[in-house]
Amino acid sequence: MIHHLLPPLGIAAGAGVVAPLLLARARWTHHAPRLAIGVWLALAGALTFSGGLVLAQLLLFLAGAQDALGLLLACAADSERTPADWYLSAVVGVSAAAAVGPPGGALIREGMRTRRSRIRHAQILRLVGRRSAQLGVTILDHEIPAVYCLPGRPPEIVVSSGAVRALNTRQLSAAVEHERAHLTGRHHLLFIAAQALGTAYRWLPLGGSLRREVPLLLEMAADDRVLRRCTRQELVVALYETAAGQVPQGTFALGGLSAALRVRRILAPGRPRCAAACGALTILVMSATVIPVLAACCSI
Repeated sequence: MIHHLLPPLGIAAGAGVVAPLLLARARWTHHAPRLAIGVWLALAGALTFSGGLVLAQLLLFLAGAQDALGLLLACAADSERTPADWYLSAVVGVSAAAAVGPPGGALIREGMRTRRSRIRHAQILRLVGRRSAQLGVTILDHEIPAVYCLPGRPPEIVVSSGAVRALNTRQLSAAVEHERAHLTGRHHLLFIAAQALGTAYRWLPLGGSLRREVPLLLEMAADDRVLRRCTRQELVVALYETAAGQVPQGTFALGGLSAALRVRRILAPGRPRCAAACGALTILVMSATVIPVLAACCSI
């Protein structure tokens, strides 16, 4: 029994403890943010799957095959499936529900809470904001420069009047393009997933890392998209001017606490060419865990 538990327990420990500690220190993640986001979410998926395998094997061991088969014999008598098949299906179903339940519940709660917050803020914007047809944004009268987006139907990009005064046309265009990158990339869905999974696994290093690293990587991914159309100087000035802006919860802002780190990243003289290669190597190493997962499945 113990040797059957070792593969899924090893995967759970690697995905929940070891890999997050190593990945948080890796340098390539800030140079390939989209790849890094995929790795973080893959770790959460591996932890959930391996947790279900551990629970399934524990149930098989603790319940006792003879008693369980006797209980299921009546319901399986008229079926083509054997009692053992019924028992295994029940164990796997219960284990899957127990493993997916906490992350799934956290995802639903986080999504509903964020949606309520965005709906309330959208209602306020309709009352106090004014639409700018020229910029394609909603102008909010506020002295502090701030630029943020509000996902929803329809999505909104909000620019404070202070930002309009502080930024020139090109800088303001870079700021708006950054928020548009969040909306077109559906970054709010990844943000909700990271926050929910981080809450579900808050007792592991993976939980805190998901809540901390994924939002930062989403901002960096949006920065990279802006740099395809705007210069570094324009984006850096927009970041600097809006760094102190306060935005509602559940929205993406151009500035914020990560502004200084992102400015240093944008102004870096050169990015390592092997960033994507390092990320691909990390994924390849993590993918090697598929072999013990298959072995664990076969052992059940």
